[in-house]
Amino acid sequence: MKKISVFTLFLLFGLFTNTFAQKGFQLGIKGGVTFNQVYTDAGSLGKNISQSYDTKTGYVAGIWTRFGDRVFLQPELLLAQKGGTIDIQNVGKVKFSYSNLDVPVLVGFKVLKIFRVNAGPVATFKLSEDQKLKDALKDLTSNDDAIKNASFGYQLGVGVKILGINLDLRKVGSLSEISALNMSNNQFKDKGWQFTIGFKII
Repeated sequence: MKKISVFTLFLLFGLFTNTFAQKGFQLGIKGGVTFNQVYTDAGSLGKNISQSYDTKTGYVAGIWTRFGDRVFLQPELLLAQKGGTIDIQNVGKVKFSYSNLDVPVLVGFKVLKIFRVNAGPVATFKLSEDQKLKDALKDLTSNDDAIKNASFGYQLGVGVKILGINLDLRKVGSLSEISALNMSNNQFKDKGWQFTIGFKII
């Protein structure tokens, strides 16, 4: 089911860009790094688990499209590696990572032609996760996954275009819980920063 959903996203993305190709359309590629942290609104994951303020460094890469000029719509398809660290009693700090397909749909506007401000929602689909977190919590949960297959978040940030190169810095985070663990009061979210370098193709 997950593979069908991902395929459908790519198909709709292709049809969308083809339909509006003649209406101020741009297409490009981008890549960069993410700095991610797992947290809870309460500041603690529970009696046996505490959140850590350590940051996980990952990668992000994909394609972006843009419709419009001064005010624009910018859908993207991004492969992103994220992760975090939690402190489990009697185990210690556990660093873990997971890979997502992120689909942000941003609304933005240009300032002085070279500066951009944009923000919008992100649909996230989990592609894979390592087993470190699940193994560390095997005595506390019987769930097969530690990270949900799908969640929703946000991105907001600024960008600048210099010599044809797009530089973007964004604040990213989850709006819904990313945890798939069946643990009362132990759900968590993620947040962080994303820095990318992009190039226009069309």
